[in-house]
Amino acid sequence: MKERKRKQNLYPEYETPSQRKRKRRRRLLLIFAFLVLAAVAVCSVIRFRDRHGLFKKKNNGKTVPVTLEAVYDGDTLRVRMPDGTKETVRLLMIDAPESVHPDETKNTEEGRKASEFLSELLGKERTLYLEYEDEENNRDLYGRLLAYVWLTDTTSVESSFIKENMVNAIMLVNGHAEFHVYRNGNPVNETYKKVLEGIR
Repeated sequence: MKERKRKQNLYPEYETPSQRKRKRRRRLLLIFAFLVLAAVAVCSVIRFRDRHGLFKKKNNGKTVPVTLEAVYDGDTLRVRMPDGTKETVRLLMIDAPESVHPDETKNTEEGRKASEFLSELLGKERTLYLEYEDEENNRDLYGRLLAYVWLTDTTSVESSFIKENMVNAIMLVNGHAEFHVYRNGNPVNETYKKVLEGIR
């Protein structure tokens, strides 16, 4: 009897082509399911990282907290600085259609919609955070502060975080402004430029 069992073990059970095909299909499905779960896990980690500002980048080591006073138009704000002074802020790298130009013929319906959208986005008396390209040379010819305006005090070079938390980018994402490099002699932040220019 033992000898018969030993001989049987020497000859494994024969698999038909259809059985081998089913086994191969099951293995492929398991591999596919594993890859899908891995991709979901990676996306979740990236989204968590972006939302919580890991690998954050601070220009000149800080942002400046300000209080929103008013929205002038789709790319210009009035804010109260930490010392109580009031400043006009021009959002960098975007250009919204005119809505409050002294020459009424230059104002457009698109400009009014951009201004309304920005007003609804920011609300009233909320805290915003300014990031300058240059701490010293941060004004244009009209004396306005030039800044990236953040909804959070954490800044990041991650594209998805920028699109969700930088006001400049949000205006582009929602089609209320066009990409425009506002030059005042400072070197352009190439990382932000790449992200903002790529928004269509």
